[in-house]
Amino acid sequence: ELAPIDLPILADTRAFLPALTEEIRRQGKFSKSAVEGRRKELSKQHDEIRAESQAELKRRWDESPISPPRMSHEIWQAIKGEDWTLVTGSFRGWPRRLWDWEKPGAFLGGYGGGGLGYSPGASVGAALALKDSGTVCINLQRDGDLLFTNSALWTASSYNIPLLIIMTNNRTYYNDEEHQERVAITRGRPVENKGIGMRMEVPPVDFATLAKSFNIYSEGPIEDPAKIQAAVTRALKVVKQDRRPALLDVIIQAI
Repeated sequence: ELAPIDLPILADTRAFLPALTEEIRRQGKFSKSAVEGRRKELSKQHDEIRAESQAELKRRWDESPISPPRMSHEIWQAIKGEDWTLVTGSFRGWPRRLWDWEKPGAFLGGYGGGGLGYSPGASVGAALALKDSGTVCINLQRDGDLLFTNSALWTASSYNIPLLIIMTNNRTYYNDEEHQERVAITRGRPVENKGIGMRMEVPPVDFATLAKSFNIYSEGPIEDPAKIQAAVTRALKVVKQDRRPALLDVIIQAI
């Protein structure tokens, strides 16, 4: 649900919030005690959520295939010293739960309406817009989504767009599997058939080779979580120094 509001204002927060703060001070409505009380309450909620996320990360650390929290953690260890922007890919909320978000524009949003094929083009467009900003653009790319518009890889390569693409590859259109499971249960049909036409296992898609065919630096498939951080560091070097795209294919679990 949307948060309840008294007055909707559409604005760039980087420009609007400082102006709003100054206006509140000018009108004499600023209450230091109220601000500190709200800060303490929100900090408490934040710390509780972060502790829960860290506990789940620890619990799922050694899962195989790689768990989403472990993958998110390993990526964060490699990029946390960079000026980064997650241009697409919320990855089930794990970056939001494990990474530090300290600036406006750190996440440019997700696809609307479950539109498959959104992220490749959107991430290339965002990386093009930020090409000369010094910001490392990261796309946590779903496997099935890339198959719909993989021509975006050619565009990224052709125009030397510095973009770090990290595949969150579970080798299935898993969202659709979940839908089909619910429908099967409702209609009394075999649940075990939910993966027909959904799983990309026979044969598995070789996204690293696909990227190489577009002259993009690539590695994978990566199935050992201990190798993710080093692979991201190598890909970052390509993106930052060579100013061109790189793709890492990481195999994760479906859930």
